[in-house]
Amino acid sequence: MAKKRKKAKPQVKRKQNNSPYQNSLLRKKYLKIVEAVCEKMNCADSYKLLSKEEKIRAFGCSVFVLKLKTNKKQYYTADSIQFFEKFVNDFFSDPMNCVRKSEAIELTNYEVLVANYFITSFNKDYPERYEFLMDAFQPMVEYIGDFESHFGKMIQHYAFVANATNVFDYNVYILKLDAKVKNYPTLRMNWESSLESIAPRESFYEEEGRNRAVFQLGYVNNGFEMQWTFVRTKDLKGLYNGKKKYLPVCIQRHAYHRILSRLKPLFDTEVVWAMNYYLRHDLHIEFYNGRILIPFYYFETKCGYFVATINKNRLIIKTFLFLTHHSTPEGDKLGELSGLSKEEISYWKIDTLQNFIDANLRENEQMIELFEQAGLSHLFDMKINHGHESDGKDYNWNALSQYIKRGKTELFDEGTEDAEELLVEEVNEIE
Repeated sequence: MAKKRKKAKPQVKRKQNNSPYQNSLLRKKYLKIVEAVCEKMNCADSYKLLSKEEKIRAFGCSVFVLKLKTNKKQYYTADSIQFFEKFVNDFFSDPMNCVRKSEAIELTNYEVLVANYFITSFNKDYPERYEFLMDAFQPMVEYIGDFESHFGKMIQHYAFVANATNVFDYNVYILKLDAKVKNYPTLRMNWESSLESIAPRESFYEEEGRNRAVFQLGYVNNGFEMQWTFVRTKDLKGLYNGKKKYLPVCIQRHAYHRILSRLKPLFDTEVVWAMNYYLRHDLHIEFYNGRILIPFYYFETKCGYFVATINKNRLIIKTFLFLTHHSTPEGDKLGELSGLSKEEISYWKIDTLQNFIDANLRENEQMIELFEQAGLSHLFDMKINHGHESDGKDYNWNALSQYIKRGKTELFDEGTEDAEELLVEEVNEIE
């Protein structure tokens, strides 16, 4: 008969000690970071006034930024992970991305976090010493100011990068930022970035016997929640006869290609962000010659229209027309005043934003008046802070002015090569 095995005694769980007095190597490393931040903020001498106990308290309020986290149960492309990993790394390590701008002090966002948590380590239980330290580190205290406002800007940056890259036709990404207390092995604050991947809302639209994929648009808010885009049916003014109060706003890939190509030299990310924002928050419907038009603004500048249709309880964006195109109110007015046909507007390359940026029309009163009458003169006033570099050429508006003045036919019959030479000239040659 086999002997009975003795029951194993339950092991007493060792009490975890997360005291800042532990882990001296990490403490030494972190305090070097704090000291470097103090030096950048003209507080190097003040740091030397700290007692050993106060330095240990500073380590007890340490902060670390973790690498991007993904969910194993969700699907990501390799390019998307690489892009967002780089964004997170650059956001906290590159001073250019710092949310607290200052001409005198250049810090990274991580160093802003270090400075903020260092200030919170000052012990209020000893009021006199607390006031002394607040005075000693006054440059740092003034620089940090209201940290909640800096935190809010960080959240906005995270929401922006998602809204500037989501085109909703494949994976839709939400980049989140959160601060969590880490209890062990050392009490500290971890700032975590996580990437969530959700499936697009795909459906199909039949046009000319072909099924075309369309995708519902959306916008990530500052709470890192996806808000899908809808239009109120009462704004469709009788074009919709169904029972729905709201229709999802969907888009074809073709519309993306059109708006991105026609709004160069703007960065694609800026255009995509503006699309996602204004269609979610400021969508207006216009009706023109039997078409549904949705005006598109780059900030306060009207750049063109999305052309939409209603199909099976959806408002579907089919394409994008630049403001000079025929079939828009301004484009038709331009054609009426100038006599330019749809093909000529394309031929003379005034169907994209490119040639309107930094245009010099000071000595061309005819063109100024023409575009003012057509409601297009604001295109010449656009200022671009970010965008593609210039190709080194300047548009020859005088050539177009001569073409219109001569009744078009004379120059057009001279041949493509001659017209191309008039159309674009090197900047150096113009001067």
